[in-house]
Amino acid sequence: MMGATLLCGQISILLMAAGSARGSGIFFKKHTSASYLLGLRLTGFALLGLSLMLQLHGSQTPIIDVITWLGLLSVEMLLAALLCTTLNAKKTPPRRK
Repeated sequence: MMGATLLCGQISILLMAAGSARGSGIFFKKHTSASYLLGLRLTGFALLGLSLMLQLHGSQTPIIDVITWLGLLSVEMLLAALLCTTLNAKKTPPRRK
C-alpha cells in the first residue's frame, strides 16, 4: 500500500501545482481557463484524500500512520517544488547583468 500512497500523493501534489496560477504557466504553454485549473486542483485534493485513505487502510496505529503520511507529503511537496523550479529554469533564459 505504501507505493500506491506515494504515487497518489505525488500525482496529487503535481496536479495542485499545475492548477495554481504560477504553476499553470510552468506546466502549460497556452493560457488555460479558470475552470480547467479549478478541476486540476479539485482532482489533486481528491487524490490527496485517497492517498490518506490508502495509508490508513488496515492500519493498527492510525496516529502513527497519519504522522508518517504528513512526513511523506512534505517530501512530495519538496520534490514537486524542485521539479517546478527545474522546468521554470529550462523555460526561461538566464538573465544577463
